[in-house]
Amino acid sequence: MRKIKILVMISLYILLSTSSCESYENSDDKLSLERIDYNGNELRINGYYYMKDPYRSQIHVFFLYKNGIILDGSAFDIENTNRTEEWYRNGFYATNATKYKYNWGVFQIDGYQIKYEKWTPVQGPLWAATYEGVIINDTTFVINNYFRAKDAGKKAPTEVHWEYHFKKFNPKPDSTNRFIP
Repeated sequence: MRKIKILVMISLYILLSTSSCESYENSDDKLSLERIDYNGNELRINGYYYMKDPYRSQIHVFFLYKNGIILDGSAFDIENTNRTEEWYRNGFYATNATKYKYNWGVFQIDGYQIKYEKWTPVQGPLWAATYEGVIINDTTFVINNYFRAKDAGKKAPTEVHWEYHFKKFNPKPDSTNRFIP
């Protein structure tokens, strides 16, 4: 049963990874946040941040980098944490992530406010979504809302409560990508 779940997860990852949105790349939303280096100490960045899905036995992972880049580490079953972390370590995840724009974004921290923006996979051109929240301490932040960057000020943001926790992890996947200079 465990092998079947792992095979299903790998198949799903490959399917999602190969259904690229690259043909729309020129009409994808532009990121509105500027990439700036992060030199603060409000959040630790020597690992990853994860959020437990309240409805499933999954976690969602993000990597934050000193250069202001955010890498979506995807969502996976909690029971597969060791295997997924091995994919992060051995470069398997990074190799695939560099192919797809929706894995990447930028983040900014201003005092105890965090904001990040990344592309969101949708049918057709990718949307740039902005996520805003508050830093609780150097290992925890909460995202309170998100909205399509193009709709800023035009539509009310979607309210959420996504609590992310830090896990020390090394080595992190490389943040080099072709989408964010």
